[in-house]
Amino acid sequence: MGTPGQLVVKRYRLVRALGQGGMGMVWEGHDTLLDRPVAVKEVLMPPRLDSRRQLDLIHQTSREARTAAKLNHRSIVRVFDVADEDGRPWIIMELVPSRSLDRVIGSEGPLSVARAAVIGSGVLTALSVAHAAGVVHRDVKPANILIGYDGRIVLSDFGIATTLNDPNAHRGGATGSPGFLAPERVQGSPAAPASDLWSLGATLYATVVGRPPFGSGRGPLASLLTLDTEVAKAPAELRPVLAGLLVADPVKRMGAEEAKRLLDAVVTPPAPVTVRMGDAARTKLLAGVAAAVVVAGTVGGWAVLRPSGAAGAEPGASSPFAAPTTAPTTTPTTAAPSPTAGLPPLRWYDAGQGWRARVPRGWRLTKRQGSFTWAASTGTAYLGLQVFDRRGRDALTLLRETETSLSGAVREYRRIRLEKAPGRDTAEWESTWTGPGHHPWAVSGVDYHEVRRVVVSGDRVSVIDFAAVRSEWERLRPTMRAVLKYYRPPAPGG
Repeated sequence: MGTPGQLVVKRYRLVRALGQGGMGMVWEGHDTLLDRPVAVKEVLMPPRLDSRRQLDLIHQTSREARTAAKLNHRSIVRVFDVADEDGRPWIIMELVPSRSLDRVIGSEGPLSVARAAVIGSGVLTALSVAHAAGVVHRDVKPANILIGYDGRIVLSDFGIATTLNDPNAHRGGATGSPGFLAPERVQGSPAAPASDLWSLGATLYATVVGRPPFGSGRGPLASLLTLDTEVAKAPAELRPVLAGLLVADPVKRMGAEEAKRLLDAVVTPPAPVTVRMGDAARTKLLAGVAAAVVVAGTVGGWAVLRPSGAAGAEPGASSPFAAPTTAPTTTPTTAAPSPTAGLPPLRWYDAGQGWRARVPRGWRLTKRQGSFTWAASTGTAYLGLQVFDRRGRDALTLLRETETSLSGAVREYRRIRLEKAPGRDTAEWESTWTGPGHHPWAVSGVDYHEVRRVVVSGDRVSVIDFAAVRSEWERLRPTMRAVLKYYRPPAPGG
């Protein structure tokens, strides 16, 4: 087995082990020739395998890697190279900063309908690309779906993929994972695009229910007679696509195009509707929520602002940059009010600690160590808020101290501005940087854009933080401005 620091074929340096599966060990690596991060899959030979069968396995692995290398799409992990070191094959692949879907489900439990539909649609895109190229994956399951921190949904591990015309593809019986293997594969039929679609249906079911359909084993085919009963356990919005994908007969099974149409309908907001009232006409945008979450950690790096032993420091939530204005007169609650025309979809959040904030709908809240963090479903944006005792420092001084402390913790740091903002004692710090850094959710090599606002009200300080991957910043800027605009700090002396 490989070791950290090892150089494979004098080019790919192993950095750290990422995980081990049935096909081998996956490493984070570095391509010393092109100076870029890569994933390196070390194919481990089964014990007691004679030399002839070892040679067959090496040839099979090389053939499968060549098959996967045909696919070039952002929804599919790319294969760059196949190396031979110490008589074993090593597959060099794209390194995707991400968490696998099975780990997300394991840490968060069953996911929301909207988030599951986004993931399912992304995997369908990847499968459609592969099937069009004549490639069948053969092992679609949560462990092989990556939820990228840059928002990508990526299908990985084409390690047992095969071309439809490969004469060696089906030797040795059914290959795949129990619980996610199509019934015709259990019976010994060759892999086909329809079998990948059944596996996707089982994956989608597990995403919202927490387990594969019909139990976790290959299971008796008679259990497929309970399809209606199983599908009834899933959320109503997904039952049509699940009922179509989990059909036992591959000929009658729903196709990729219809499945994608149904999933996209779940996550796509309604179209604008024009409402006419008498002689006046106005257009209302019926906003919908498209997503659920990748859980984030706390807003990091504010220890420099919080005095040690500060009593009663209560965190709050909100986000960055925009001039404060008068808040609505309606008393905010955690329940969402009627949508406000022209604003991104937001909802009021009241922690019962004197401050109130409008936060993006569909972002998941995490409370930890005195801070509130909301994470976008794609893992590409985060909103955080803390409230604590001021201890005599003004907003601009607090931000300058924080920049001095934190700017050295990130790569490629660039200050855009650090200045007073509209308000009695308010300041903002805007910057760009490359992870990792002071935030627990920051990913190595990912570029971020961030705005922090400090609002001093009496003896309390509100720290509002909004960060997003660089590519998403302009799209999310209106959301950021709206959140800052409607943040209501604790009343002075409250």
